[in-house]
Amino acid sequence: MLNIPLSNPSNNYSNLLPSTLQPIYQSCIRNLSSGTLSTTVQLEPTEANQRAVESVVEAVIYGCPEIFFIEQQIETSWMGDRLTIRFTNKYADENIRDLWDKLNTEVDRIAAIINKFEKPYDKLNRLNQYLCARVKPVSSSQGRFGDAYGALILKEARCEGYAKAAKLIMDRCGLSGIIARGEAVSQERREPHAWIIAECDGNNYHFDFTWNAIKGLNGIPGVEYMFLDDETIGKEHFPSYAYPVCSDATKMFWVVNNGIIKYHSDLSRIKIVPVKNNYIAVAKIPQKLSKYEVDNEVINWMINDLAAYSYGSSINFSYNEPLDLLVFYFLN
Repeated sequence: MLNIPLSNPSNNYSNLLPSTLQPIYQSCIRNLSSGTLSTTVQLEPTEANQRAVESVVEAVIYGCPEIFFIEQQIETSWMGDRLTIRFTNKYADENIRDLWDKLNTEVDRIAAIINKFEKPYDKLNRLNQYLCARVKPVSSSQGRFGDAYGALILKEARCEGYAKAAKLIMDRCGLSGIIARGEAVSQERREPHAWIIAECDGNNYHFDFTWNAIKGLNGIPGVEYMFLDDETIGKEHFPSYAYPVCSDATKMFWVVNNGIIKYHSDLSRIKIVPVKNNYIAVAKIPQKLSKYEVDNEVINWMINDLAAYSYGSSINFSYNEPLDLLVFYFLN
């Protein structure tokens, strides 16, 4: 018999539900964690209640990532004041218990790697490294790429899959956090997006593991979208809810590694960080770069101001214009 333990049955999304919907939510997660896809409860069939059921489903999907096997779409039907909610199993051809056992074992394995570190800051850094290295970002809307099983077992995920996988691992590592939902600017368009807000040393920070994975290069994990405050993440991410305030800006990679510069000659002072046999450095620049500077001058800054070839046999960089960042890669 399936019996999935839930780390956060009371979560950010379930706590937003009014008291009238709490019993419905509790019935859904109790049934789903035991493998039962249908839940029947008492609720008046008003238009407001029909819309409210969507909030219950949201609390299940984004508050309880252990329930990985359900599609986001549901079927509802009323008989008098009796409401039936039917979830769909996206892994209908496979045994849910076997899939959960496999996922649960993998989460424990990854957590053991991350728990070798004591400090939350180091654990979150290691989590970012793992997800960037092991999970391939995809844009597919297929259901299984939006859950933790897709991310950690199939090794492919879109943003929801990254966020749910991260939340599962964080729970096993004693790291507090929530899955944030909203929109993000992608190719000059705002699209639905999900990321993580995690607590570290008494403060909250935004982590977009999906975008960091996309930014990774030759085994160097992306570092631009972690430990961000609200002001920085807000340049490209737009939350749907009032999430915990993220006001601390001291743990961003370029702050920790002396990467805030006024002139390109200041690059000589920033810290170049080793990543296995390679190196990475990030500079926060004071103003937008012109196309000419990006195309013709930045590589010379690397060579002259960063002594690039003393760190890598080949060098590369990327320009993050929304965040005003130059990211330098030294590859061996």
